[in-house]
Formats: sequence, C-alpha cells, structure tokens
Amino acid sequence: MSTQNYDPHETAAVAGFTPTTGFAAPAPRGRPSWSGLLRVSLVAVPVKAYPAVSSTATSHFNQLHADCGERIRHEKRCPRHGPVDAAAIVRGYPYARDQYVVIDADELEKLRPAKDKALMLEQFVPAHRVDPTFFAGRSLYLLPDGLAAQHPYGVMAEALRQGNHWAVGRVVLSGHRQLVLVRPVGRLLTLDVLYFPAQVRAAAAWEAELRGSAATAEELQLAGTVIAAATGPLDWSRYRDTTAEELAALVEAKIANRPVTVPVEESGTVLRLLDALKQSVAAARNRPGAPLVKPRQPRGQRRAGA
Repeated sequence: MSTQNYDPHETAAVAGFTPTTGFAAPAPRGRPSWSGLLRVSLVAVPVKAYPAVSSTATSHFNQLHADCGERIRHEKRCPRHGPVDAAAIVRGYPYARDQYVVIDADELEKLRPAKDKALMLEQFVPAHRVDPTFFAGRSLYLLPDGLAAQHPYGVMAEALRQGNHWAVGRVVLSGHRQLVLVRPVGRLLTLDVLYFPAQVRAAAAWEAELRGSAATAEELQLAGTVIAAATGPLDWSRYRDTTAEELAALVEAKIANRPVTVPVEESGTVLRLLDALKQSVAAARNRPGAPLVKPRQPRGQRRAGA
C-alpha cells in the first residue's frame, strides 16, 4: 500500500493547538491506561500512558419498553441457571463444537515474553509517511514515570523531533498485542494504535474500478480557484460537535409540547460539474472576508498571451 505525505494528527503546528491547550475540558488524570518501559535498543525509559481523547459521551439514550416506559435491562444469563453475576463469568476458548477450555488472565500473563511487557520501538520512519488508513483511532499521551525518567524521556522526544522521525513498535494494551506509532508533539510523546497490515485492505482494487476521465484545463483552473479561496490557517474553533445542544433543544420542545424547529433543506439540484465550479468560485469571491484569489489561466492561454 502506498503512503502519503499526510498526518491525520497534524495539530501541534496549526492554530496553536497543543495537547495541553486542546478544546476538550481538562479532566483529572487518574490512573494511567498503561505503564511500563519504553525500549529503544538497549535504552529503557519508564513511562505511563493516558488517553489523549475524552471518552465522555455528548448525548445518551436509554432503551425503554414502548408499552410501559420502563428501562430495558440487559442481563448476563446462563441458559441453564439464569442470571449470573459478572464475578462468576470466565473466558473460554472454543476448541471444538460446544467445547471450551477456560483461560485465566494470569495464565496468559505468565506466557508473555519480557518484550511484551514493554513498548518496543523497532523501526523509525520519516514523519508524516504513514498512510492514515492505518490509524485505528486510539491515541495515548506518554509521560515519564518518575523523576529519573525525565531526562532520557526528553532526550528521546527531542531526538525524534529534530530528526523529523516517527517510530513504529509493538506493545500489549488491554491484553492484546498492538502495532503502534510513537511520535513527538512538542516535547510530549504520543502513541497511536495502528492496524496491522493484514487488516488493511489495499486501495488498488477500488482504484482499478475508476474510469479514466481527463479533466479539462478550465475545470482544473476553476477547481484550483475554489480550493485556493478556502485555503488558510486551520481554525479549530470552527469545528464543534453541536449534537448535545440540538438534542437538548429537541427534548425541551417535546417536554413543552412545542413544535420542533427543523433545519431548512438545501436545494437538491444537481449541477453539471462546470456550472457547479463556476457558481462555487462566484460564491467564494462574494463571501465576506474572502481573500482575493486571482484565477490561474490555463497554460496554453498563458503562452498565447506572452
């Protein structure tokens, strides 16, 4: 699979965003999600990891019985003995039809080699050269664990930053061996969980289904103008999840038996590509505060007018 010069977590360099000045409300640090040794060759740095993303849900629904309004209960049940407590549940690995062998977490822990109990950085790659498809959507902030770990941690973070490198490695998180990426964000090291290559479907099969269609010079010029008109420093304050506010308004309206305000539907007219591009350019130029973008002439016209 090809890689791209793109960083899905490119936050430290835009809009003054840093891990300590993000937009989620600061939460008590609490217990780390993981702690152990960060290993690079013979270098070992004690670290602890904390979730980089808040898991607080913005909205929450309960399942109710439509006939009486009581909440639905989801009980763990044994077909022979009925409801069972969580403490009475064990993990079983199926080895034949309806046949299981019980495996305790302690038994798995004893079988793990020493390297599985550390975060092993095995390969270093140029920054921004990992295809975003590999990012599994879980990020952790790594912090030095103890005063003695502060200096070696700082050396590793600074070396990665100055060398413009990221590190690929493996670690066991929540009982599962994970492929991970470690990258510097300012002075902080951040861990991103990756999918294993076997889990990622190659894009070539889908790309092969695309029909070849050459863009005209005018289409490319207009598309470039639309892109240029919306290009600028990334303003993170524009992006907010308003789901909770919209849900609160809906709940208040239903409780007060008021009509629910419905957003105005946009026109569903599908324009031809060239017409859509021309109207998009006109809308971008008429937008208040829009930068003045001089449209580029196709190469052939520039040569003719030279």
